[in-house]
Parts: sequence; structure tokens; C-alpha cells
Amino acid sequence: MTDDATSSDKARRDRNRRVIDITCSTHGGARGFTPLVCTKRDDLIELNPHATNGCVLIFDEAAATALFDVLGEWLG
Repeated sequence: MTDDATSSDKARRDRNRRVIDITCSTHGGARGFTPLVCTKRDDLIELNPHATNGCVLIFDEAAATALFDVLGEWLG
């Protein structure tokens, strides 16, 4: 088991974290192969694609609400 797999497995058991299996259009790979670790940290939401901390996106409430609204619009 790699360190990434260990981090991903640990995140799957934490109630303030969720792992969503997604696809990376930059790095390729099989569909649904990339783990997106979503973490709630106080009043911020952190998105960590690849579970490597290579590029971490942090959303405040306004940004998270905007993303939620856009996804709702696109997905119906």
C-alpha cells in the first residue's frame, strides 16, 4: 500500500473528510481513478486532488455556495 492509499483510506473514515473518486483530465488514467479528498476545516472547505497536497483548493463559505449553485444549475 502506498502512502497516498493510506492517506485516502484514513480520509474515508474521518467524519470531516470525504473521498470522491473522480477523473483527472490533466494526468489521465482510468475513469474515476483520482481521489479527491474533501475536508471541512472550521468554516473552510479544502479540496485536495490526488490526495498529495500538490495543489489544494480552499473555499470560504461564499465560494463554496457559488460552486454549489453552479453545480446545481448544471446538473439540474
